[in-house]
Amino acid sequence: MTIDMQKVEQSLREKICPSCARFTTQHTCSLPADRPCSLFANLDSVVDIVRDTHSTRIDTYVDVLRHEVCSACHFEDDHGSCPKRDDMDCALNTYYPLIVETIEAELGRQSREQAKLNRSKPQ
Repeated sequence: MTIDMQKVEQSLREKICPSCARFTTQHTCSLPADRPCSLFANLDSVVDIVRDTHSTRIDTYVDVLRHEVCSACHFEDDHGSCPKRDDMDCALNTYYPLIVETIEAELGRQSREQAKLNRSKPQ
């Protein structure tokens, strides 16, 4: 199934951004221009993690996130510590359970739409 990343991003922006500590009363992000949001900067990888990880425990998703995304982030040190994560200034970490839930819901919705289209096509 091809994933509509624009719809995934839109769902995340609607669900996550208003909850984010960086979301201003002007409905903008207060991150400096030279520091993109960790969620949207890594969205392709995060969607892959959610799509490929199947668990009822968020810890499983977090383990994969740490290995796949955090380990490549320039804020994380050689010992796996991250000041942005520790200060709750990493949206990807702070809102990860909600991010996983939102992506799973959007992927499920897209999958159901695709199945419906496939059933309606003449054989």
